[in-house]
Amino acid sequence: IEFTFDRRVMSSILNDCRELLHQAIKRHLTAKSHSRVNHIFNHFADCDFLAALYGPSEVYRAHLQRICNGVNKMLDEGNL
Repeated sequence: IEFTFDRRVMSSILNDCRELLHQAIKRHLTAKSHSRVNHIFNHFADCDFLAALYGPSEVYRAHLQRICNGVNKMLDEGNL
């Protein structure tokens, strides 16, 4: 079964993660660092980006698979 997703839900989850990260780093990093966090999350939570990344096109599939494999390996090894 192919992976399916709701881009609005995934975007919302990523934005929630951004807020949690801001809470965790609030007193430890500068405003510039917080701005960088926003820049990254704004990109990855963009619905058009998510649609392109997870869409039916094969363009990003191999890269996404390698990222998922790496994350799964880190989880299995207890590094994440």
